[in-house]
Amino acid sequence: MLSKRPTLGLNVMILIAQTPSHRTITAEALASMTNACLSYIESILKNAREQGFIRATRGPGGGYQLNVPLSKLSVWDAASSFSWPTAAPQKSHSSPETSAANAIAQKACQLEKEFLQSYPFANLVPESAELPASKSTKSLARNFKPLPTRKIPVAPNSIFDFSNFLKLKTS
Repeated sequence: MLSKRPTLGLNVMILIAQTPSHRTITAEALASMTNACLSYIESILKNAREQGFIRATRGPGGGYQLNVPLSKLSVWDAASSFSWPTAAPQKSHSSPETSAANAIAQKACQLEKEFLQSYPFANLVPESAELPASKSTKSLARNFKPLPTRKIPVAPNSIFDFSNFLKLKTS
């Protein structure tokens, strides 16, 4: 069974996959949507970025986008990148019940791995999924006011223009 970290990693990847391809999603938005702390989400995003699943864009309009096609990604590929390395179980002299339980657990892990390797990641992403409304970003073009029209001065700029100014006034 997948632990908390791979499950949250899959949820983050699903949220990133749901964003339109021309937009990015920020780590803060992912943290608020998953109810996880920002530093934990950032560590998950770092793992996904190192594996090449997502790409990061810096700057005011920056965020995260999916880097691989959903059709080429299995659930196991994504989930295994978020798992911590585990130590191999040590063999000890134990009861037959313990060794039988260990064998069952190993077989269950193997079946889970085989199933998740054959299950495409695209099946986890809903077709018409809409992300919850997050903080809207304003376009820079909307923040600027139109420039006022330039007016021609009605007075001379210097004493040397005074005679020309008087000639324009009389004509």
